[in-house]
Order: sequence, then structure tokens, then C-alpha cells
Amino acid sequence: MSDQIRLSAEPRTELGKGATGRLRRTGRVPGIVYGYKVEPTPVHVDALELYHALHTEAGSNALIRLEFDGDTHLTVARDMQRHPIKNQTLHVDFLAVNKDVQISVEVPVHLTGEEELGDNDGVLNQILYTVPVLVKPLDVPNYLELSVEGLEIGDVKRVEDLAAELPEGAEFDIEPERTVVTVNAPISEEALEAMEESAGVEADEPEVIGEATEEAGGAPAEGDEG
Repeated sequence: MSDQIRLSAEPRTELGKGATGRLRRTGRVPGIVYGYKVEPTPVHVDALELYHALHTEAGSNALIRLEFDGDTHLTVARDMQRHPIKNQTLHVDFLAVNKDVQISVEVPVHLTGEEELGDNDGVLNQILYTVPVLVKPLDVPNYLELSVEGLEIGDVKRVEDLAAELPEGAEFDIEPERTVVTVNAPISEEALEAMEESAGVEADEPEVIGEATEEAGGAPAEGDEG
């Protein structure tokens, strides 16, 4: 990944819950810049511009050239807080990085050849959708491709099988033996029912209050009519 996105920021002169609320109502997102050659500085950015910056092919790993106070810092977005319902970004940290020093990023894993499994009855199960990678900021890949073509039941692909996709000098920030995908045998109806029973899942009919008493010939409770 070499594309860099420019984003303008302004220092925050007012802090606190009331001030951040007013910023958000004007379409701004409060944040903080810290890291390489920059003192921790509260800032705010345009919400729409931030959205576009983080919705390129690079996703949340986009390199952002953050401009404020007459300087430009190479940054990546970290620790974004989102509204639980509206999914709006409420706060964002900008980590200033050195282009010559590795950082740890979560890189998505894209599977290929899913339609060409060796056993048509096999069920593909993806365990890891991203893998942490130590890599220089300008070399961060948008994704790592993993072919599952020809895999059969019982086959496994691990993190180490992605090694050829890494940029030169990059390395995994995770054990290379970790499983990424497996191909499992399909579960029969009988096996599924057995699993449900062992988990205590029952399919009994719900009890209807009042029926048991009447069917057993029981008398109405005291105070009931008829």
C-alpha cells in the first residue's frame, strides 16, 4: 500500500464532554494525535472526510497525512470509538509513525478458490479473518490472499501459508502455526441432534398454564368462578 490520504485537523481549544458534544453536532470528530515526533495534541477533523479516508481499499489501515498547525504527520487511525446504534465515529486516535520503523497492523485475509474445493461435501471454516503483521507503514498490504483450491476434508491452512504474500522485510506478529481455515465434514441431522442434547437444548412443547389442572380433574383455585 502506497496511497496516502490527506486530512486536515484543527487543535481543540476546549476539552470536556460538553465541548466534544458541540463539535459532533457541527459534523466534527474529536480525536488526539500522538506518537513519532509529536506531543499528544487534542484535535478535531471533519466527520465526512474521515469516513472517506477510512473507506478506501486499505480500510482502517489507510495511511493518513494529517495536517495541522502548519505541519504534516504520517499517521494511522487507532482506537476508534463508535456510536453503538448510529455507527458514527465518536472519537479517533491518530498514531504518528516513522515510515522506516515497523508497526503492527491487522491485515484482512481474502480467500480464493472457494468454488473449487477438492471435496464438494467439505465445509469451509474460516477461523482468522485478519492476521497481525509487523511491517513498515508504506508497505502495509491491503489484504493477504490465501488459496483454498483443491482442499479436502481434514485439510488445514495456517498463518505460515500466507508468508509468500508478505512484503519484503515484513513478518507475522502471531504464531505461524495458528489455523486460518479448515475443511470439515458436513454434520448429519443425527449428529446435530446429539450435539443439541448434550448442550441441554430441548424441543419440548411449551406448557400452557391451566391445561394440566383441568386435564387432571383438579378443582379451580379458591376464589375462581365456575
